[in-house]
Amino acid sequence: VMTIMINNTINKPIPIKIFGRQPVFEALRFGCVLQNIWIAKQAKDKPIRQIEETAQKKLVKVNYVDKNDIQKIVGAVVHQGVAAQVVYDNFIDIASLDSFIGHCNNPFILVLDQIQDPHNLGAIIRTAEITNADLVILPVKGSAPINATVAKTSAGALFGVKIHQTENITLLIKQLQQHGIFVFAASVSNRQSIYQVDFTNPTALVIGSEDKGIRKNIQTVCDELITIPQLGKLNSLNASVSTAIIMYEVIRQRYFKNIN
Repeated sequence: VMTIMINNTINKPIPIKIFGRQPVFEALRFGCVLQNIWIAKQAKDKPIRQIEETAQKKLVKVNYVDKNDIQKIVGAVVHQGVAAQVVYDNFIDIASLDSFIGHCNNPFILVLDQIQDPHNLGAIIRTAEITNADLVILPVKGSAPINATVAKTSAGALFGVKIHQTENITLLIKQLQQHGIFVFAASVSNRQSIYQVDFTNPTALVIGSEDKGIRKNIQTVCDELITIPQLGKLNSLNASVSTAIIMYEVIRQRYFKNIN
């Protein structure tokens, strides 16, 4: 199996201040390490009670503060009366990657080439969790960072998805191929339709950046370029929308093919 130089500074736990009811609740539910939760004294509805009860069960400290104090903690965002300090540790490091992939049953892996908009990244991670993708791979450079905006846009799905950051997507794709994973690259050009390819075997899906698509050196190492058929005059979809369309075709083929 191919070996890659190990950078010990990536794929390590990172502290994030998150905000919003769903992200905080999901961070608790998925068993993340929460160092603090802040709840506005004015917030007393059912979702807040759910957070309080779950925090109590998991022995996480809750601080009751004025809603303006939450604004000071997380900035000028719609925080819904709750914020938390989380240690994000859903990374798979390079030393564990081969073993992790080897233990996946019929792997389904997402490779994101420089998705720079944190809202798009969060939306894609949300779809990855819903479609039960095994792993999301991000480049160290050129990608939106894992942060509070990604957590919020993912509706907390960030805490249920495994992530690997890499310094070299091209080498990493070759590593996936050595595991027998077929690597598809999403393209806007006239390529094979996603409805004409077989996603039922071990699959990796490469998605390019919002403005430039997949870099050429990465396209060349992929096994096949695929495209979403389009009827209108625009030649591209939003990155998170196109990713969702293809990912749902993957799970349709794998789980729902014979349902009438």
